[in-house]
Amino acid sequence: MKHLNKIIFFLLFFSSSYFYSQLRIEITGGTDEPIKVAMVPFEWTLDLAPPFYLHEIVKKDLESFAEFSVLNPEDMLSYPTLEEEVSYRDWRLLKVDYLIIGSVLKSEIEGEVNISYSILDVSRQKNVHKALMMGSLGSLNRIGHNISDRIYEKINGIPGIFSTKIAYVDKPVANKESYDLRITDINGEGDLSLFLSSQPILSPDWSPDGKQIAYVSFEEGTSRIYIQELSTGNRRALKHEKGINSSPSWSPDGNFLTGVLSKGGNPDLYLYDLKNNNWKQLTDHYGIDTEPDWSPNGKSLIFTSNRSGSPQIYEINISSMRVKRKTFEGTYNARARYLPDGKKIIYVHRRKGVFHIALHNLKTGKISILTDTFLDESPSVAPNGNVIIYATKDKTTDTDVLAGVTINGKTKFILPSASGGAREPAWSPILDKY
Repeated sequence: MKHLNKIIFFLLFFSSSYFYSQLRIEITGGTDEPIKVAMVPFEWTLDLAPPFYLHEIVKKDLESFAEFSVLNPEDMLSYPTLEEEVSYRDWRLLKVDYLIIGSVLKSEIEGEVNISYSILDVSRQKNVHKALMMGSLGSLNRIGHNISDRIYEKINGIPGIFSTKIAYVDKPVANKESYDLRITDINGEGDLSLFLSSQPILSPDWSPDGKQIAYVSFEEGTSRIYIQELSTGNRRALKHEKGINSSPSWSPDGNFLTGVLSKGGNPDLYLYDLKNNNWKQLTDHYGIDTEPDWSPNGKSLIFTSNRSGSPQIYEINISSMRVKRKTFEGTYNARARYLPDGKKIIYVHRRKGVFHIALHNLKTGKISILTDTFLDESPSVAPNGNVIIYATKDKTTDTDVLAGVTINGKTKFILPSASGGAREPAWSPILDKY
């Protein structure tokens, strides 16, 4: 078997390197029968030691939400790198569902590598995906996440989300005086600060291309919406109006933002034209209208309003301005967000005095409670529609944490922060499409 000595060196010599992170995923409940995957450490043909273990990156990714169980290399019976070297019997004995094999080869381009790999269905003894990827040695971490995304999609039929990020606000706690807008990879790596302020920061929302984030800052002594470019850090303030300026939400085409203004007296929904820098009023009601979110097709918005006497979810058609009430169960439903298919929404639902995250089928009206934590708020949906992240309170430590749940309610996890003050999560679009 080729280069087995290099594989063993690869396994024993270099330990994986991960950056210090503010957030760490801790699984609190998972599926009873995770899909079992084996990823053989890729054949490494370069003279330099690898900066990352691709198989460890993939293992950490796939096991993030407890949907997969990844076999450890030391438990493998063989280490094939080519399909003709695979003995399916070995993998069936280990009860493996899918096998991933591959190689990292030196490219003709200086500093570049070629990565070839295959995903094999063990029960069917079939190659279900074969790919060649190219990149620099410095991009191996990113490539590892891309491979994880492809594996996830080929097995589950929906896009992987390991090349996404989460924005959140780290609020002041005992030993911390500033509000901190941060972004991180979903596994907690690459955590960095975008903006620090002694005044509150609220409601981060990603642009559809993932290059900008809109948010609310009180740095001027009043609320104002800003847009910040991630690559340069440059900030742009939207036209300020008297009173409340809050709750920015990007349109799917990236040309508009919706926000909430109270310049007319009551908080109403407004549309901001990013090209012409002006506001257009959408709702006009004596109640409070807030927390808008765009439908995936850009034709409507859902929002929270107390116009019926208690916070409920409504939907407005952008073209006709027609408003329909969407929630009727319970006396508190707020902060709704569409799932990517536009057929379901999630929101904060109060039941027996406790705030949970609920899933609502817009066609049938069926409501499912997804969480068993308490004081849940600010839900955000992964771009594949399969995972929800939200802010909650850790009962044992009395700290603010982020938590998550898969849409079927089977996997639950928390992301405790180093500071104990994480709030306002916002999931990015898929940033590194393959």
